[in-house]
Amino acid sequence: MIDDKETRLRLLRYLKPHVPILIGGLACAAMTATITVGIAKFIELALDAMRSGNIDMMTWMCISVVAVFFVKGLFSFGQSYLLSLAANRVATELRDEIYSHLHHLSLAFFNKRRTGAILSTLTSDVPVLQSAAMSLRDAVAAPITIVISLAGLFYYSWRLALISLIFIPFMALVIQKIGRRIRSIAGDVQAKLADVTTIVEETVSGVRIIKSFATEDREIDRFSGENHKTMKAVMRGVRKSSLLRPLTEFIGAFGIALVLYLGGREVVDTNKRIAIQRLEFYKREVKAHPDSELPREPDFKDTKNGLTQGGLMAFVYLLNALARTAGDIGGIVTINGQALAASKRIFEGILDIESDIQDRPGAVALPKLVGQLRFENVSFRYGEADENVLRNISFEARPGEVIALVGKSGSGKSTLVDLIPRFYDPTEGRILVDGIDIRDVKIDTLRRQIGTVPQETWLFAGTLRDNIAYANRDASDEEVRAAAYAANATYIESMPQRFETVVGERGIRLSGGERQRIAIARAILMNPRILILDEATSSLDASSEALVQEALDQLMKGRTTIVIAHRLSTVVNADRILVIGDGEIIEMGSHRDLVAAGGKYAELYERQSKGFED
Repeated sequence: MIDDKETRLRLLRYLKPHVPILIGGLACAAMTATITVGIAKFIELALDAMRSGNIDMMTWMCISVVAVFFVKGLFSFGQSYLLSLAANRVATELRDEIYSHLHHLSLAFFNKRRTGAILSTLTSDVPVLQSAAMSLRDAVAAPITIVISLAGLFYYSWRLALISLIFIPFMALVIQKIGRRIRSIAGDVQAKLADVTTIVEETVSGVRIIKSFATEDREIDRFSGENHKTMKAVMRGVRKSSLLRPLTEFIGAFGIALVLYLGGREVVDTNKRIAIQRLEFYKREVKAHPDSELPREPDFKDTKNGLTQGGLMAFVYLLNALARTAGDIGGIVTINGQALAASKRIFEGILDIESDIQDRPGAVALPKLVGQLRFENVSFRYGEADENVLRNISFEARPGEVIALVGKSGSGKSTLVDLIPRFYDPTEGRILVDGIDIRDVKIDTLRRQIGTVPQETWLFAGTLRDNIAYANRDASDEEVRAAAYAANATYIESMPQRFETVVGERGIRLSGGERQRIAIARAILMNPRILILDEATSSLDASSEALVQEALDQLMKGRTTIVIAHRLSTVVNADRILVIGDGEIIEMGSHRDLVAAGGKYAELYERQSKGFED
């Protein structure tokens, strides 16, 4: 479990490559904040010019305000554009890293994680970090605003500034307490969003089952329940975060009210002193020049440098900017809590997880296989399970032989074949191809020489050509067509766009038999030396099964083939049949020998011959 400090340091590493852009954006943010605070001086000069009737000063102030806001607009655009660029680049790179890392994790990871939770990391957690990168603007602008505002406050009236500072600790306490609670709630919100995403993924994928059993209302209720739980979690966070700005501004309002009262009294005193100066000026002039026109009134200055109307308004403006910035800091605290929660989910949930199936140090590329496969006392158990699901499995398949695996569901057949391409590693024993331990070779060079035709064919939402050439993108049109014909997928020629026909998500526009023949064509084009057929015809009707079986016979020629079979009639011609029971080989031999032995296989075969299925 990583702590907050380590999480922040890791996040900063993602920003490091974009430092020049960040510096530019943050410099613009700093200038924007400086100009915003500097407007206080314009307020003071404008009000004092109006009080004194200085038309020239007022004209200059109007022109200056237009120029200042034009410059501020340029800096404001720069900060938004540059920080958005940095934030989007970080988000893009992070998504790339997460997606790449996912593809390097073993099947064990995906067996333990919900698909919706994985999707939520990319669709919910990464955008939170993107927003956090954008909040760097406030993280830079806020301190600048605070420092300049405080300096201005002391410049106008150190007494009022000290009085105003009394309220800052109260603001800090509110921000700290609420911020801590927000961070806790943010983690709950992200977890709830993952639950909602999981339900959506499950129901969209299983829509056929849902409609078949007419359970739409139940699924709607299930989604609605989780969705409302998410809303409640979100609103708990909203309640807390929404309190930050009002509370800090409310505390600031006390300061502003006190400043207006005390500052107003000081302005009154200043105006009285100036009024006395003006009165004494006119008394002297009238006495000295009783018959002459009065001279132009000078710009009277307070001898005690007291606060003027313009100075008080500038002070209040700066104090308001300070209070507003305190609210911005509350927003920074909120997004910081959300970002830490999202980061921990990303790091601990995906990026920090290492695949338990990796290339050994010094692993070599596997040369082109002849096709010999040997299991030597192989046992296997999943993760931290207490019992092995496979025990002491030993057999050999010579190049070009067909080995069939039969047995009841759950006996360990699929687990056994999953060990061949190293989806999992044996707990004990070893597996050799052409006499080489498969753990001593690079995984990708092993898997590229092993073809699989599963029971449930997965097609991607592209064209027929894309799916057939999935393992060999450089295949020519002639090679793709030849593979399709070898797989009995001649139905492609009758389709409107032939090989460029889009099959839809998961091949929804094709029948089961048509999808299975595409999978066989894909394997033929891959040209593997070892072939795994995982009950490839068990879900097909009789006519489709005949076409697919003919295609499989074509595919199996000259290849070492491991067949998982439910219908024993499909493997009577296998070179050897392994009967698996409770994770062990209980019988081994040809169909003729096993039937003659009168054991478990003979019992299974007799039951199926009579029309009974296990």
